[in-house]
Amino acid sequence: MRNIVLSILVVALLLAGGIGGTFATWSDSETSADNYIETGSLDLVVNGADDAPWGAGVPTKVKVECLIPEKLVGPFEVELWNAGQDCMPNATAYLHIKDVCCANVPPKTGSGYADPTTGDLKPEPELVAEYGGKVDCTTVPGVGVIGDDCTLPEYIYMWVTDEQDNIIAQGYMADVVDFELSLGDLQPCHAKIFYFWFMLDQPSEEDFDLNYIPNPGQPGYDAMKYAKFNDWPSWGLMKDKTGFNMEFDLVLWDP
Repeated sequence: MRNIVLSILVVALLLAGGIGGTFATWSDSETSADNYIETGSLDLVVNGADDAPWGAGVPTKVKVECLIPEKLVGPFEVELWNAGQDCMPNATAYLHIKDVCCANVPPKTGSGYADPTTGDLKPEPELVAEYGGKVDCTTVPGVGVIGDDCTLPEYIYMWVTDEQDNIIAQGYMADVVDFELSLGDLQPCHAKIFYFWFMLDQPSEEDFDLNYIPNPGQPGYDAMKYAKFNDWPSWGLMKDKTGFNMEFDLVLWDP
């Protein structure tokens, strides 16, 4: 028993003196210096400009003052530039048609007739289409107010094409409002040019379930007399205006 106690005391003294066990007696340290973390940048530039207040503001790109049915207008050029860094190659550009508003545009000559509901001055053919009247010698009912009640975008078809004339996106303006249209990848330090085209549809009687003017092939049709009147409901789109903003986004997706 005495020998066991002495053995325990010896071990305890050795441990207390730093002898034995798993304590390190040799060591070495190295330091990695000048480490840092720097974030990258993503910056979309439209026609060389950024929005105010940090930039001069992106200029108006689409100005059409005399759109008529079935006439294609354009191209209106927009250049998108990815001013971001090369470490961010997975950026996609998007287009949104936003803040659409519509209005009646009074005839510039000061002529015209008062809309019976709003008092706005309108050309006589527009009032005939909207409220009814004479089309040639035929009395027709109105199809209702169209255009200045913000239905004009329902009749304006738009295309977005690239420099190779490929169609990137298309649709009626009313269908793409607040809808995201992808314009494809936009690589860093590269530009893409897009072209915008617009055309006004020509609504016909049949679009409103009417048939007062004979169509080609129908009994009583006279090309000289009726061809120019067959789509009289389209008169309701005279002197109407739609304003809108085009928002371009550049989004970095997970690489």
